[in-house]
Amino acid sequence: MPRFIRLLLLLSSFALGPASFGAVSESAPLPLTFFQNLAAARPQTVVTYGTSLTAAAEWPDALHRYFDRHFPGQVACFNAAQSGQHSNWGLANLDARVLSHKPDLVFIEFSVNDAATKHGISVAQSVANLDTLVQTLRRQNPSVDIIVQTMNPAWDSPASAPKLYASDRPELATYYAACRDYARDHRLPLVDHYPVWAAIQQSDPARFHALIPDGIHPAPEASLTITWPAIETLLEQARLPAL
Repeated sequence: MPRFIRLLLLLSSFALGPASFGAVSESAPLPLTFFQNLAAARPQTVVTYGTSLTAAAEWPDALHRYFDRHFPGQVACFNAAQSGQHSNWGLANLDARVLSHKPDLVFIEFSVNDAATKHGISVAQSVANLDTLVQTLRRQNPSVDIIVQTMNPAWDSPASAPKLYASDRPELATYYAACRDYARDHRLPLVDHYPVWAAIQQSDPARFHALIPDGIHPAPEASLTITWPAIETLLEQARLPAL
């Protein structure tokens, strides 16, 4: 992981408290059951679920490569996310796209599109939907590990006009905060990407715009050098004790 990103992750953990950044804090919940099963040579299934920030991103492929490297032949990975969707869609399609795979580990992120005003999903409804997703997954598999994610900020890029990704999400930080609070309150592993991206946006706007040229979707290299390292950090914290 690049030294710059490690520093941002560390600073974020200090700023938000130990439970707020699962990829850094040693006291935060971890997907331990999943890795204990892998260490016992049990095949496992991973599903990534969310918006275009998962469906069209590079990090799910990096996730697949990570498991192929550390546990060759043991992990089946499915990217069940859908561009342009939100947690209402996530609930409606959970059976077909997630439960059908009988997952042992699930990544969830819908807040970025729940925050879009056009979808009419309140913060409270977003959290309620997330809770229903979690509880439904646990009814199928009480031992399932669930990783909640916040994602990156948006900006109104001229490249995407007339779409205004930031203006359509005026309360995005509030939706992310609610997601973060839910993970904390329910002791779920959390990868809190938002503070890292927000720090770049504040300190170097030009770089932030280059990393997310269309206003909301990180460029492939940004997905691999900023989003993925935070996920990998959390996974390593769970993998190493299981060895």
